Amino acid sequence: MNPKPHRSVLYSTSASSGRDATSVSSGRENRITQDSEQAFPELRPEVVGQQSTDVVDLENEEPDSDDEWQHLLETTEPVPIQLKAPLTLLCNPDFCQRIQRQLLEAGGQILKGTLEGASQILPALRVLSSLLSTCSDSVPLYSFCREAGLPGLLLSLLRHSQESNSIQQQCWYGTFLHDLMAVIQAYFACTFNLERSQTADSLQVFQEAASLFLDLLGKLLAQSDDSKQTLQRDSLMCFTVLCEAMDGNSCTISKAFYSSLLTTQRAVLEGLLHGLTVPQLLSHTPPGAPQVSQPRREQSEDLPGAIASALAAICIAPLGLPGCWEAKEQISRHLANQLTEDNNQLRPSLICGLQHPILCLHLLKVLYSCCHVSERLCRRLGQEPLALESLLMLVQGKVMVVDWEESTEVTLYLLSLLALRLQDLPSGMEKLGSEIATLFTHSHVVSLVSAAACLLGQLGQQGMTFDLQPMEWIPAATHALSAPAEVRLTPPDGCGFYDGLLILLLQLLTQQGKASPIRDMVSSEMWTVLWHRFSMALRLPEEVSTQEEELSLSSPHSSSSEPDWTLISPQGVAATLSLAVATFTQEPQLCLSHLSQRGSILMSTLKYLLSPSFLQQLGQAPHGSEFLPIVVLSVCQLLCFPFALDVDAHLLVGILADLTDSEVTAHLLQVCCHHLPLPQVELPISLLTHLALTDPTSLNQFVNTVAASPRSIISFLSVALLGDQPLLTSDLLSLLAHTARVLSPSHLSFIQELLAGSDESYRPLRSLLGHPENSVRARTYGLLGHLLQHSMALRGALQSQAGLLNLLLLGLGDKDPAVRRSSSFAVGNAAYQAGPLGPALAAAVPHMTQLLGDPQAGIRRNAVSALGNLGPEGLGEELLQCQVPQRLLEMACGDPQTNVKEAALIALRSLRQEPCIHQVLVSLGASEKLALLSLGNQLLPHSSPRPASAKHCRKLIHLLRPTHST
Repeated sequence: MNPKPHRSVLYSTSASSGRDATSVSSGRENRITQDSEQAFPELRPEVVGQQSTDVVDLENEEPDSDDEWQHLLETTEPVPIQLKAPLTLLCNPDFCQRIQRQLLEAGGQILKGTLEGASQILPALRVLSSLLSTCSDSVPLYSFCREAGLPGLLLSLLRHSQESNSIQQQCWYGTFLHDLMAVIQAYFACTFNLERSQTADSLQVFQEAASLFLDLLGKLLAQSDDSKQTLQRDSLMCFTVLCEAMDGNSCTISKAFYSSLLTTQRAVLEGLLHGLTVPQLLSHTPPGAPQVSQPRREQSEDLPGAIASALAAICIAPLGLPGCWEAKEQISRHLANQLTEDNNQLRPSLICGLQHPILCLHLLKVLYSCCHVSERLCRRLGQEPLALESLLMLVQGKVMVVDWEESTEVTLYLLSLLALRLQDLPSGMEKLGSEIATLFTHSHVVSLVSAAACLLGQLGQQGMTFDLQPMEWIPAATHALSAPAEVRLTPPDGCGFYDGLLILLLQLLTQQGKASPIRDMVSSEMWTVLWHRFSMALRLPEEVSTQEEELSLSSPHSSSSEPDWTLISPQGVAATLSLAVATFTQEPQLCLSHLSQRGSILMSTLKYLLSPSFLQQLGQAPHGSEFLPIVVLSVCQLLCFPFALDVDAHLLVGILADLTDSEVTAHLLQVCCHHLPLPQVELPISLLTHLALTDPTSLNQFVNTVAASPRSIISFLSVALLGDQPLLTSDLLSLLAHTARVLSPSHLSFIQELLAGSDESYRPLRSLLGHPENSVRARTYGLLGHLLQHSMALRGALQSQAGLLNLLLLGLGDKDPAVRRSSSFAVGNAAYQAGPLGPALAAAVPHMTQLLGDPQAGIRRNAVSALGNLGPEGLGEELLQCQVPQRLLEMACGDPQTNVKEAALIALRSLRQEPCIHQVLVSLGASEKLALLSLGNQLLPHSSPRPASAKHCRKLIHLLRPTHST
């Protein structure tokens, strides 16, 4: 929460309703205003535009007795005056000099205890208070303060007045201190004290002023004199404003400030704690101080309320300002240790204060902060009947407090934290289920609905059941998601504002085990509102919803790319996606309708969740690295739905185009490489593989991503290929095989590098060829088959690397048909233009010949083609020894599968070029047998298409004629 400026004012006085007082007292009623105008002409009504101030001719003499001063205070009713042109005053050098001169002169007289000094300094103080509170331009304001000697003069006056007993006995002392503290408070609230203002040396001045103020505050709190209570109260109110300014500052400055409360400025902290453990008297008004009316006293301006407010200020973690959290946690931990001590009176005092109308809210915040850092304190509170009774009474509305809504919100979060830490229901909580459910369904205060949902979610996890019907919780959730977010406190464990609601919705949908709640939800307005609110909390780029009607959620859309983790934390993101998975599992067609609508808020959100920028931010968020894998896997699961359903081809093309345009394939590879542990990359790689095999653009994105970061991605792929996840390895091999089949050889060097290994020993390839899983071996052989069409390096490795060729041939005799088919394909491509490798492939001939009788047509066809490729490599004798020509002729004439016949004819055309094989074919009467085959093709009905083998048959007959003998 940003520091709120203290709205101090310049006081004037209204004319009394009659002139029945003495002329002297009547003249004093406007003395302060007159003195202000005399000292600072710029403040006259005609200059500042203030027309409500009565202009009265005032006498020149000063108040000359205690009675006159007191009468003046009693008959003067302050009227606030706002400066009309504060920037004009700041730019006036004469005004700055007069302010400084009057502070110095009047301050010197005050230190001497003169009444004239008090009369002269009050106008200057009130002008300063109004000026510091109303001017928003930090640069000239800081320059003015520096030239006027602020805040040094103010703190010096405060220190000297505290050290002088004679000054403290003066009749004007109370009024002087009240106005002096108002100026110091307004100074601490100025924005130039924040680091982001970057105003010269303002931060150093601010730090020094804060340190001096803490010195004075520590001494003041140590005094037990009743006459000091009002000053202690005003000082603590100033201290609370100072804490708010520190919260908005840098980590270095705020940490030093709060850490000092446990070291050099420990007297301040001890004074605050002591103040809560002693019996409090009514605030005593020192001499000359303006009387505090009872309504103001009820607004926490008494000393106990100021102490409690100051304690809350040094403990509670401000939203969105993490720089001070660590230091504040140290203070909370210190307090928690004291609260758990057996003989310490602090705990009973805090617990008793939970039923105090003014102290309650502040003390709840203190307990909440301390419980966050101390499980021991949570257990201790769980054993305190009075504490639990007070908390339950607050939820039930049985405690009259000043701010019931905020007090109830903090109470609900505190109970949620206790249930979370204790993993059990505190005593009496089982009675509150229906009342908390009523708060959730009936309250119109969004922060209360969110806090009640958080507690209900925790109670549900502890086994408590509550009767919530869709007709009740759907409107409540819709209101909570569509109304402005009133974030006042960080929920337990750093959760986001909407986390509790999302977790509760997930419980309501999954615990009932029926489809009806999901149908009710997805058909309601809540479903659309949920995704819009989710995207707004994530701060998606503006263009993601251009094709979808925007909902007005009463919350400005920030242009910042940083997600608002105060609204939804990484846990909330994971809960939302789990909610979507549960919904689409029961209503898959709903998923399809959302994902197939180009530019839909759901599709845009899912794509954004995979973007590198978001994942980097998620990993850096509190607990983000813990939930990042869940988020990625949930998104992948949702994007897989269309591919698992019977989807119209047109819709599927649209979905693929949407994913391709956002480079989801590249993002998936980067996610696996940089963000996920290896055991969790299986689903993203499966989705990536499906996209690349289906869409050429996605395949190019995969290859380009590898080329952009070859070292890191090849390293990841190497580890993944050789891991103990067969499905992951199989998918990667399919992806690589498709890459080798479709793309040009210039894109395949990384695959060669993967198989060869860093030392080029081909250990990865050897390991994959000997893998125990059939699917892995089959896909490895398939990958080799595609690579061997282009890779001369791989051909050379088969020749030079000992045992590698044997592993290739070993697959020809594998028991698994898929392995035999892929292996025969690889050997066939190795044999095509084998070159120096040709003679080494002679060992493949017997295995290939044996495969000619394989029951699977695909294997027979591969074996036929491989044998046909081996002929031109000078292996005619080996082929004859295995009677390959005879076997191929038989298959060309009699195999039941047309494509096998065609392959056999093509192979025979290739082999007949070898003279020895040509002679064998002639001796076997190949021409006559093929003529019968050709005649059979001619006898087919005219309506039947001619097989492709017919052409090869005629050509081979022609080649076997004597004129073509060689």
